[in-house]
Amino acid sequence: MEPALDDAIRLHKSGNHAGAEPLYRAVLDRDPANRGALQMLAMLLVQTGRPAEAVGHFQTILRLEPGGVAGYSNLAAALRLAGQGAEAIACLHRALALDPAHAASWFNLGNGLKQLEKAAGAARSYQRTLAVEPGHAGAAGNRKTLRDQWGPRLDEAERQAAAARHPLADADARAVAAEALEAVGDAAAAETMARAALDRDDRNHRANRLLGRLLLERSGAMDVRSGKPFAVDRSLVEEAIGALRRAVAVRPDDDEADWLHVAAVATLVQVGMASDAVLRDGARAAWVRLRRHPKDTVAASVIGFHVYRRDRLVLASWLNRRFRRRFTAAEVAREHELGLWTMLRADDAFFRALPPVDAVLESMAPLEWRIEPAPGPAGEPATEPAVFFCCDDVYFRRFAPALLESLAERMPGATVAVHVVAPSPETEQAMAHWRTDGRLRVGFSLDRPEMSGWADVKRVTYYASARFIRALQWLRRLDRPLMVIDTDARVAQDLRALSVEMAGHDVGFLVDGRRRGPSREITVCFNVYNNTPGGDRFLSLLGAYIGHFLAGAEVYWMLDQMAHYAVLDWLNRHEPIRVRRFDFLNFPYCHFVGAK
Repeated sequence: MEPALDDAIRLHKSGNHAGAEPLYRAVLDRDPANRGALQMLAMLLVQTGRPAEAVGHFQTILRLEPGGVAGYSNLAAALRLAGQGAEAIACLHRALALDPAHAASWFNLGNGLKQLEKAAGAARSYQRTLAVEPGHAGAAGNRKTLRDQWGPRLDEAERQAAAARHPLADADARAVAAEALEAVGDAAAAETMARAALDRDDRNHRANRLLGRLLLERSGAMDVRSGKPFAVDRSLVEEAIGALRRAVAVRPDDDEADWLHVAAVATLVQVGMASDAVLRDGARAAWVRLRRHPKDTVAASVIGFHVYRRDRLVLASWLNRRFRRRFTAAEVAREHELGLWTMLRADDAFFRALPPVDAVLESMAPLEWRIEPAPGPAGEPATEPAVFFCCDDVYFRRFAPALLESLAERMPGATVAVHVVAPSPETEQAMAHWRTDGRLRVGFSLDRPEMSGWADVKRVTYYASARFIRALQWLRRLDRPLMVIDTDARVAQDLRALSVEMAGHDVGFLVDGRRRGPSREITVCFNVYNNTPGGDRFLSLLGAYIGHFLAGAEVYWMLDQMAHYAVLDWLNRHEPIRVRRFDFLNFPYCHFVGAK
């Protein structure tokens, strides 16, 4: 053992955590794969109340020893203490699959299930711990504590389940048993019992409601959060919706089943899994729900999604303006989906009242041209596209270096225009460096808008949306096709190859064909605007639309995506332009970091 590690362990065991920690870290600086130092530092972090930091070290140990049962068990303990109970349970199941007789994993599983109030599973886990290791004091003590807290409910669930298993038990008895099993956290047994109740009577209200709720929990639909990874089982959600609809058919006043049904439909739309039939039926239920709950934003969204799917954007816009009047600005700001719909306008009166984009430009902070792209080689066609990206200073420092490197590697000699809002001196120096780097022909512009008093959501939305107004200025200045790309993207292939596919078109959009809503269909992480009258007309109207909302009191995230869809819809009805659609789910030219 390395002497420094030996010293660290000695200090650690004596209780001198402050002395041991820097020694462990010093060992890992020299040898990042030192398993002993990783293990001991992770344990120290748990002991000193930093389990979230310990998680990373336990994960490193598992990468070094993928089959380590103790590694999964230790990681699970840290995850549980860090508040990630579901992830901890998954780790422990992997550990027990490797070694079903691992007492520590059974014990940790009991603790994790107890924390999640799954008392039945916790009791079984403590029992398995004691079966493997009869003298395990922790399991015996925790089982006693669990019985003190949950004993009557566990006994009642067992009694009800035994009665429900009788061959003559009716649907109501089985539904009651299913509810008792769910109350002690035994979801699998509760689901089985609810199905048994429905075998007796498929219209049993309580069994249908419980089955619907349990299936939604198992499907992953309840865990979907904007910007977070998720996995949703569509078949389970659709089965849950069927059960919930049956529950509401029997008891129209069942508010829980009604809400779960509508919310499940909304989730399926947002993750791109809702069929037209499921959405149609969900919209009917949403109309009924709105009569009882006039401010239910989820129900209103489902109706909006249904009308959008029918390509009636003017009606969707009108309905949501009418619905919006029921809320204060503060309430809208708290409801993400409501904010999205607030930015949808599709009516002729709105578009015809928009000021010209030049008026929007005059109201904005002046654009400062700092670096002109170097001229291209003699004879370069005017159809050679330029790449454009725009961001604030923080985003530039975080993402732009990698994007620029990928452009230089995949598209040497390309023209790249960069616009930064309120750049720091360091960012201006970085752009000066790229000017002389020689691998790209770089242009650079900036603006410094006065943002004092702006809410965070307006400031962030400005960065995301005003870039398309700046893109119009660069399109006119360069007089060549402009490819607008997200700053957090990476280029995987030469984008100039798309010029052939853009021939004869005015604009090109990366489209999510799953029909997830008007603010999610045109992803705007990669767009092409040709230097044609149609391309200029689209960007000009887009700039006027965005400028209208940026000038108002209410502006919300994803304005840029909503604006693209609304403007394209209006132009298609009045002044059609030529659109090339690229498949967002199968676009090999770029890799994107952020959620779209």
